[in-house]
Amino acid sequence: MEQEKLVEAIENLRRDKHQPWRYILFTFLNGIAQGVGIALGTTIVLGLVIYFLTLILGKLVDFPVLGRYFEQIAALIDAYAKQAPKIR
Repeated sequence: MEQEKLVEAIENLRRDKHQPWRYILFTFLNGIAQGVGIALGTTIVLGLVIYFLTLILGKLVDFPVLGRYFEQIAALIDAYAKQAPKIR
């Protein structure tokens, strides 16, 4: 008995009972809003995580040290290229 009253009350509250296109439109717009919200939220959260990780890693790792290693490797490659025989 109470379930029937509840179903009847819900049916009376639905404005779009006789307008299915209105229901489809608002459901579609709701899905778009949720998708945009998820995309923006994910972008902001991941952006902040990456920003803070770069700050932390920038203080933990001395990047000029890596630059020196790459400089030495480049010097070795240049020296090898100068000594290598010329190929036509």
